[in-house]
Amino acid sequence: MPKHPRHVFEEKLSRSDRVAIAIAQFTGRMVFVWIHVGLFIAWIIFNVVTHDRAWDPYPFIFLTFVVSLEAIFLSTFVLIAQNREAQRSEIREQLDYEVNIKAEKEIQEIKEMLQKLLNGNK
Repeated sequence: MPKHPRHVFEEKLSRSDRVAIAIAQFTGRMVFVWIHVGLFIAWIIFNVVTHDRAWDPYPFIFLTFVVSLEAIFLSTFVLIAQNREAQRSEIREQLDYEVNIKAEKEIQEIKEMLQKLLNGNK
């Protein structure tokens, strides 16, 4: 019996692939968005209220830099996760093909047996 596609796929994953997929899964949730909303609000409020001690005064250039770097890395993780999902689909397709070939052979054998039974009863 063929292995489940998930097991075949997971056997081929490296540690870095697993990390990239986990990051992409986490960043695709609303919790991630709300964490960022909270962090951005806190960052902006702190830097506006403490303008004399602010590490990133208005127009928040450092925040823009950090968010840009984060976007670059997150887009990379999403692309890695999409590539892995495409590989998973290919494995699933290959296993489906193998099952279909086996089923076709068995059906052909059953047809031949039925034909022999029908011809033998005449």
